[in-house]
Amino acid sequence: MIEPDFEDRLVEAIQPIRQLAVANAIHQLHDSGLYASLADPGGIPVDELATRHSMLADRLSGFLRYLRNEGYVTVAADRWTLSKKARRLEPFLPWYTLLVGGYASTFTQIQDTLRTPGGYASRDGGKVGRGSCGISMFDALPLARTLIDATGAADVTVVDVGCGDGSFLAELCASHPGVFGVGLEPDAGGFALAERTVAERSLEGRLEVRHHGATDLRPDTVPAGRPVVFMAAFVLQEVLEQAGEEAVLAILRSSVEAHPDAHWVVIEVDHRPEDQELMGNGLGLAYYNPYYLLHTVTEQRLETRSYWEGLFARAGLEVVRLAHPDPRVDSTSLELGYLLRRCRGETAR
Repeated sequence: MIEPDFEDRLVEAIQPIRQLAVANAIHQLHDSGLYASLADPGGIPVDELATRHSMLADRLSGFLRYLRNEGYVTVAADRWTLSKKARRLEPFLPWYTLLVGGYASTFTQIQDTLRTPGGYASRDGGKVGRGSCGISMFDALPLARTLIDATGAADVTVVDVGCGDGSFLAELCASHPGVFGVGLEPDAGGFALAERTVAERSLEGRLEVRHHGATDLRPDTVPAGRPVVFMAAFVLQEVLEQAGEEAVLAILRSSVEAHPDAHWVVIEVDHRPEDQELMGNGLGLAYYNPYYLLHTVTEQRLETRSYWEGLFARAGLEVVRLAHPDPRVDSTSLELGYLLRRCRGETAR
């Protein structure tokens, strides 16, 4: 027997399916370049839009109708444009690049990964890097600037270990006249994007990228003549799972043995999925809960603040400063920013 409120309960029950489609549509809208073309307030005819993006007009029309029904585009006299709702999304599109573009396929592999000893879910490394760098403009980049300034060096070479698409390091160099950048990226897709970033930015002589990873640090990685800051933003978690704790310790130790006066800037995430207060509302539920989930099944290992600080101590590093992102961006304090140096006595915090 079908109860009178069946349809109401059905609508409520399948909202996650609706949001799955919406999230993918928003990512595709942005990733395809359609978002930028539709930003013109005067609108654009569907045929012109299809030609500009080498798309089939009839299928594009169906996609636009879907977006109109969800409130993300409007149409008048066959001219399509973004709605106010869609325009308000612009600062937050990197989260879609990361979690939908980079990790959508990851979530479809959860069941298989839970059954496969030693197996991991795949991801799109290029989009993970691009999305992560985009998000970092709001949280990790200001954090890195603060920590680099705390070294007191006027001119510094920043070696970004795992630079993604290079935009994080490029922005750091562009906004900080005394920063010279060397980006290391092991993922082929991420490295290709990083090369493009270098080519597009007017930072000749101040930024270069190389196609290798954190475990490939060599003496010639760092140009001579300036103080050195090694930087790893959300990268040590990868090395930890893929190569083990000893590999992380070796990277940290070898870098400061070769450059005794160097600093490290490490940005990681405190692993607190059991903290019900944080996970139950706000950014904890909207971002960190799925972030923790995808790290459970991919080749990355999140750890607690106490773990990282113990590991730094074993590597012979002391914490000069611990900082968090601006609470207007992220009030959880789950993102940890460390400025480290070779132990010289009592740790200052």
